[in-house]
Amino acid sequence: MTPPAKILLATDLSSLSDRAQDRAASLAKQHDCELIVLHVLESPNKNNSIRRIPFLPFLNYNKLAIEKARRRLLDDMSAMHAHADIMIEEGEPHEIIMRVAEKRNCDLIVTGVARNEILGQRTLGKTVARLLGKSEISLLIVNERFRGPYSRIAVSADLSPASKKAIETAAAWFPGGALAIVYPFTAPKSHAAENIDDYQEQMRQVAHRDLTNFISAIDMTEEQRARLNKIIEHGSEAGVLKDFIRVSDTELAVIGSPLQGFLSYAVFGNHARRIISSLVCDVLVVRDRR
Repeated sequence: MTPPAKILLATDLSSLSDRAQDRAASLAKQHDCELIVLHVLESPNKNNSIRRIPFLPFLNYNKLAIEKARRRLLDDMSAMHAHADIMIEEGEPHEIIMRVAEKRNCDLIVTGVARNEILGQRTLGKTVARLLGKSEISLLIVNERFRGPYSRIAVSADLSPASKKAIETAAAWFPGGALAIVYPFTAPKSHAAENIDDYQEQMRQVAHRDLTNFISAIDMTEEQRARLNKIIEHGSEAGVLKDFIRVSDTELAVIGSPLQGFLSYAVFGNHARRIISSLVCDVLVVRDRR
């Protein structure tokens, strides 16, 4: 596993997109890799009121919008001392993002949430939701302001090949960060146990053994293994991960995603949206393209 060689930043130029922009520029500098910045103009509705503005003819609207977006992105990249290939296209955002990422052979797509609502509620937006369900390239969803390289990272583990890829990716892409491997376990038929606490502790020991064996089979350096910390708790994946992130001040959650056709896209997309919407940190969805 190697660090990313090409990063695609997909930005809608909203206020929250600045967070994704800062993170993408930092990752590109950290790994000395190519940064591509993409802004997609959605095709305007034919009934758009801009037709009725005499000093701004509709036929010139896209040209003006493209020039404005290009100036904005050039200024932003210059302010961050980042070198980027800036692209502005028109169409359905998620389709353009996936096409450009595939054509340019990107390893990672970085994007932000649609908006950050009152009481900490986050809306992923339709573009991010569609990327979660359809993109075959790993996706970093940036919620929080950039405060430096990730130092506290939680990787959700379910002992699947996808979670193995997630652990490998987190270890390689974020050197120096502490890696918490979060493994939720269940205790089937605990209601029939004479002592529920003892029974759950037995299941915890089984889970610890299984996770230890799973991690030992992952190809990592000794330095990477030294950064691992196993977190084993009873409960659901979403619940355990959410609680751990809340009490540990985790900055990045990493989730593995299998690619096995349309059904897994639909199932994982819904599953991921529920988890990601509940988290208070950035989220990296790692695609296992094997």
